[in-house]
Amino acid sequence: MIYRAQIANVKDVTPTRVDKFLGLNISNTGDTQLQLGESGNMENFYITNDLKLRKMYGYRTFWDFEHPIRATYPANLGGIEYLLVATNNKLYYFLKSQIEDYENWESVTPVEIGTIGTSTDVSFFTFDKKVYILSGKYQSWDGTTLEEVEGYTPLVFINTPPAGGGLIYDEINMLSPKKHQTFNGDGTSTVYHLAQNYFVSGVDLTSVDRVIVGTTELQSTDYTVDTHNGTVTFNTAPPQGMDNVDIYWTLDDGDRSIIEGMRYGTVFGGDVDTRVFLYGNHNCTNRTYFSGIEATKGPSVEYFPATAHVDIGPSNFELTDLTRQYDRLLATTNRPEAYYLTISTEQLNVTLTDNSNVQRYVPAVSTYPLNEIHGNMAPGQGQLIDNYPVTIDKTGLTLWKATNVRDEKNMEDISQRIKSDLNDMNMKAMTTLDFQPENQLWFGYDNRIYIYNYYNKTFSRIRIADSFTCYSNLGNSVYMGLEDGRIVKWGEEFQTFDNTHIVAHWEMNFSDFGAAYLRKTMTRLWVLMQPQAKSSAEIGYVTNRKESTVKKRIEYKIQVLNDVMFDDFSFQVSNNPQPFRLKLKAKKFTNMKITIDNSEETDCTILQLALRVESFGESK
Repeated sequence: MIYRAQIANVKDVTPTRVDKFLGLNISNTGDTQLQLGESGNMENFYITNDLKLRKMYGYRTFWDFEHPIRATYPANLGGIEYLLVATNNKLYYFLKSQIEDYENWESVTPVEIGTIGTSTDVSFFTFDKKVYILSGKYQSWDGTTLEEVEGYTPLVFINTPPAGGGLIYDEINMLSPKKHQTFNGDGTSTVYHLAQNYFVSGVDLTSVDRVIVGTTELQSTDYTVDTHNGTVTFNTAPPQGMDNVDIYWTLDDGDRSIIEGMRYGTVFGGDVDTRVFLYGNHNCTNRTYFSGIEATKGPSVEYFPATAHVDIGPSNFELTDLTRQYDRLLATTNRPEAYYLTISTEQLNVTLTDNSNVQRYVPAVSTYPLNEIHGNMAPGQGQLIDNYPVTIDKTGLTLWKATNVRDEKNMEDISQRIKSDLNDMNMKAMTTLDFQPENQLWFGYDNRIYIYNYYNKTFSRIRIADSFTCYSNLGNSVYMGLEDGRIVKWGEEFQTFDNTHIVAHWEMNFSDFGAAYLRKTMTRLWVLMQPQAKSSAEIGYVTNRKESTVKKRIEYKIQVLNDVMFDDFSFQVSNNPQPFRLKLKAKKFTNMKITIDNSEETDCTILQLALRVESFGESK
């Protein structure tokens, strides 16, 4: 009998290299259907702009207010940068120059600005060198003084005969019950009739505040007032002249509470930002009021004409967001549905009694339906990324490619890869942040944050140690307010979530390495990790047969020699990353994935994985 030696047919499967990490994908396609570089289980790692895998950095507390933080806001007034904090019905500020370096925090103390409204929803906007605060009050802060906005006093009628009438000029201001009206003196009449009943019929005047004849302001003894009939009787008849009598008066119509009830504001004016559109009043849920033009000052957010409003959709649904795109305003509701608004200015000519003309400019706002499927659930959380509005729909993030054409193709659900996570989340409670320095859109609530990198279109999932309420981008850093009252700063210098270890985990896609029918063995693995002062990772694997119980640890410890003088040294040091060659054996599998973990106070940036896999016959 002749025996012939038989050599097993060993075939090298094409070496697998992961050098582009494509982020989280937990769609319902299954782990084996993911692209190379995608992960079906990824937490507290994030994807960098160049598609590398990096452990999420941490945050640290620099002040504890001991009450829930309701809002934070970055402000730049007069070249000074502030972080505003709203908590416990108070408004505070920190100077950016004091809080950006954590080594100075021992000397940091917040400055109390003053008392704000009692609403739990607080928001801000900046206009004409002031920060305006919506909190159940309508207030402004100029860097020195916090005050309730009194509002512009409109000139409601001009060219008025003493007996009444005249020409309508300004609309009343919903922020202020004050008005004034000019009359044409005739030299004989002493009784002048105010347009009291034109605004609120049958209600007495609150007061007459000022009376000016020519350039002289009269004393209260120079005239008498009848608040019931709305008349001013002069001791001496004013002389003849056009609009030479100016009477300031107050009639409270209760409209201020409507503006104070607004919770959000978007600055918009078409081609230029000349107005603010306010929305979010629970008593007029689908309405937005927009600011007007003062006769002498120009664009003003302290003047809200009574008719300057637009209703968006049915009144039983809420207007939840207004986001500007170019010369249009995207208006979304929780119905859900969407509209777009445009604004133009129309010129009116008012002809006076001497046949001269006065020009007035009034806004014309047009509303157009855009979409009946997509809207926004999270009030005031729309963002504009790369000039594309992004809103939070019932099931995810909607990116609006165009807001002037009614076409379903203009909307893109960009959150398909994390849909299964979002299905059980309260989308109304989501808060958003456009962290522009890193091309990142942050969104989430409670203790979960998702990061969408809109440069490379990847998702990451972060689970922090605390419940957060709000966040702001000031400079190149994110500052976050927590439910328990702490203000924290995120930064690469922090390797814990305020002294809680960051547990980071990443899994590769469950790969068959291009040959699902073959049994395979992995004998070696190379990991390229970025050298840093302290960096480490634990590398393991999972196959269709088992999970590895042995994990290989890799680390860098680079001595930091900040205080050493190198003048007398002559040597070269390379900071180039060196691959770690690991003997991590996995046998007789058809599918496998690599795992990466880090739960230490170290950094971890993975640049590349390379796997050598060999096949040994067909799978049984």
